[in-house]
Amino acid sequence: MNHRMKKLFGGIVLCVFVSACANQSRQQSLYEALGQYEGINNITHQLILNIAKDERVKHRYKGVNMSKFKKGMSDYVCAVVEGPCTYGGDNMKLVHAGYNYTNTEFNAIVDDLILAMEQCGIPVPTQNRLLAKLAPTYKDVVYH
Repeated sequence: MNHRMKKLFGGIVLCVFVSACANQSRQQSLYEALGQYEGINNITHQLILNIAKDERVKHRYKGVNMSKFKKGMSDYVCAVVEGPCTYGGDNMKLVHAGYNYTNTEFNAIVDDLILAMEQCGIPVPTQNRLLAKLAPTYKDVVYH
């Protein structure tokens, strides 16, 4: 390979590398990908509608102040995805203490959340990013 070809090839490799790095830095934050607070609030609203129809878990929400639940859930998700929100509620362990939620109930809520995200048009990769952020709460919800 002559000197000129090496320079041309090196320039092409450099352009591809710089372009790849630029694309990585432009990935939307999870907060943005979810539609910011409005999008998160819409997902939470749809989740509540899905839970209300879900025979596996709807009994768990009888008597719950759903306005307070919606605000708390939206604020919690917003904070977890590093949005500009402050979650002012109790930690997840305290919120779920004494309810003896089962794996089946936990999985039902996850199913309802996935369905809510699909109904709100959230792409699967974004859904997976959110689920990965929420997954560590499993140990605070389901007691063994």
